[in-house]
Amino acid sequence: MIYIEKIILQEEKNDVIHLEHVYFTYEGSHKENLTDINLSIEQGEFIVITGESGCGKTTLTRCINGLIPSFYKGELKGKGTVCKQNITSESIKERSYKVGSVFQDPRSQFFTMHVKTEISFPSENHGIHTDKIQKSISKTVDNLKLLPLMERKIFDLSSGEKQKVALASVYALGSEVYVLDEPSANLDDEGTRQLYDILKILKEKGCTIIVSEHKLYYLKNLIDRVIYMREGRIQEIFKGEIFISRSPDWFHKKGLRQVDLKQLKTMKSQYQFDDLYNQSSPLLRVRELSFGYGRDRLLWNNISFESYAGEVVGIVGRNGIGKSSLVKVLMGLSSPKQGRILLNEKTANKRKRIKNSSYVMQDVDYQFFAPSVMEEMLVGLNDLGEEKERANKYLKYFQLDEWKDCHPATLSGGQKQRLAIAIACMHNTNLLFLDEPTSGLDAANMNKVSHIIRKLAKENRSIFVITHDYEFALQTFDSILYFNDENTVTKMSLEEYLSKII
Repeated sequence: MIYIEKIILQEEKNDVIHLEHVYFTYEGSHKENLTDINLSIEQGEFIVITGESGCGKTTLTRCINGLIPSFYKGELKGKGTVCKQNITSESIKERSYKVGSVFQDPRSQFFTMHVKTEISFPSENHGIHTDKIQKSISKTVDNLKLLPLMERKIFDLSSGEKQKVALASVYALGSEVYVLDEPSANLDDEGTRQLYDILKILKEKGCTIIVSEHKLYYLKNLIDRVIYMREGRIQEIFKGEIFISRSPDWFHKKGLRQVDLKQLKTMKSQYQFDDLYNQSSPLLRVRELSFGYGRDRLLWNNISFESYAGEVVGIVGRNGIGKSSLVKVLMGLSSPKQGRILLNEKTANKRKRIKNSSYVMQDVDYQFFAPSVMEEMLVGLNDLGEEKERANKYLKYFQLDEWKDCHPATLSGGQKQRLAIAIACMHNTNLLFLDEPTSGLDAANMNKVSHIIRKLAKENRSIFVITHDYEFALQTFDSILYFNDENTVTKMSLEEYLSKII
């Protein structure tokens, strides 16, 4: 029998968060975003909020950290307290002293240029005395093992290190509750391990931690309870040990990511390796390519590989190693220091590569220009009557059809990601490049993206995908371009790659 935690409606002394019959609707929205939320969280609990994209988990965290109603306007009904502060009347300034937030991209919350000053900034902003701040920073550096980072510049840090600094600034302030919104979305394997290590330390220190997350595998040893949301409601609440013991099929039916990567099985590719490589010639051939910044700094050196029509190639490696730079060179947005790139065995200059390429950026906000979702789908296309019919099919497939008249900026992060991929589907280019296309996506939408990529590859395209998403890699890729730490890139089979990570 599924364990469903009984909601405690009467507030107890050790409840740091207590919500009763909370409803919220964003200003301008046509439907409720949270419906009848009843929840109590005790001091020291590690809570994971999960569910399909758009289920309301981010909105719930905003009610907890005070961004609703102070920053995100709308109608908030019901009653509740967070650290004994009323959710409807306390200012965000008072809430931020008790509740610290860490966002998916920590750069959005940094205010200074150096680690040392960033950790102290929230405390200074609250007017805490200098002596107390210095003592708190010393304690933070010692407890969270941050000494190697203290003399570094913020923007020289890896993504995982930036998350550590964001958490450290909350810890130094002395916050009682930590709220994290999809903190692993842009992290590589090492960054995810660093995030896990610091969350483990915070849990051991008795901190109350709430993580809104799609990726679950790295949290499985920390979870006390899991809140499963659907369509703005809390559907079920599970004890951690009950949740992680569920079968892979159970997670699949719930539309959730897996908690145990070792149980994942690769899907049969539409093409077999032998079929791909027995083609008469590759679609893309790279010969002795090198790229870097300045005279002496090479990101990667003397790399060569081929890619065939119908092949989906994963590009993997740690943050900052040069994956995005390779994509920009291949599609003609950057020039290599040396080497040749051939399309259908003919040397392809930058202009030709750009003409034959489509690109989905990691931060998709940078590639939206039109005032509505539908108009965005049709930018740069001819014969709009026929193309509109295709656009409607893709929007329906990606569950965006009800948003087609809305401005792209009003979409959620996951919806924007799906829109960018749908736009790429509209352009019939030989080469398709995607940078972290499943960032912020639940299991169901990850599977849709995987399916559409396989389908597009079948149309004689060669597709390159940068990712840190192992679940996605297992069911999508034919081969891997693996970035080594020695400025080299190795092309390998998916099986070889799996032996490295699992």
